[in-house]
Amino acid sequence: MNLTGARPAVMTNRITPRLVGAALLGVLVVVANPGCSIVGWGFMAYEEYRKSGTHIEKAAYTGLKDKNFAVLVSADRMIQANYPEIVPQLTVAISDRLAENVGAAGWVPGKVMLAYQYDHPEWTSRSYGELADELGVQRLIVVDLQEFRLNDPGNRHLWDGVAAATVIVIEADGPFPDDAAHEHFVHVTFPDSGGYGPEDFSRVEVISVLKSRFVSRATWPFYDAEIPNDIAF
Repeated sequence: MNLTGARPAVMTNRITPRLVGAALLGVLVVVANPGCSIVGWGFMAYEEYRKSGTHIEKAAYTGLKDKNFAVLVSADRMIQANYPEIVPQLTVAISDRLAENVGAAGWVPGKVMLAYQYDHPEWTSRSYGELADELGVQRLIVVDLQEFRLNDPGNRHLWDGVAAATVIVIEADGPFPDDAAHEHFVHVTFPDSGGYGPEDFSRVEVISVLKSRFVSRATWPFYDAEIPNDIAF
């Protein structure tokens, strides 16, 4: 199987909220008289800047670096029947995001992984170590999608989207190739508050936001991620 390599894209922010805050404070101390409303305005401006900025969240697991990996997304038949596009889209999106950021030696592209699953329906009966060996990878990222829905079962007229999964990493070159070397849980929702229906967001829009949020939360633990300070999910 052909594997293609990728180098991580690294972006840095030279102007930090701490530096901006210090500069604002210095200016205000010089120009503001006691009780002057400009002081309050200055701190409000800094707080607004802090919220609109970003921070780096360090990786919880760095074992994908310099390794070959593949992403396996699984879901029960109900999820696949109601949302047939979800497993393929998540497989491709998660694979691409990790390939761009983790500094892997190579990876199985999402479309290749989907073709493998289609051509080998017996893959479900194989151990994780066997799958990794057949795919030619040292790391197998398994995304067990346990919930994906757009509405509360009791109310089909309002959006109440949820996507939840357990993500584990199999280290096929380690002493325990069938056991999880890393595990984290993902749970995202949309909309962020109740009362929204099809007149506010289309089905496609709700799925798109849920999928985007899920991919971010599923992949961020694998690299030093730049995350908005005011993130809502």
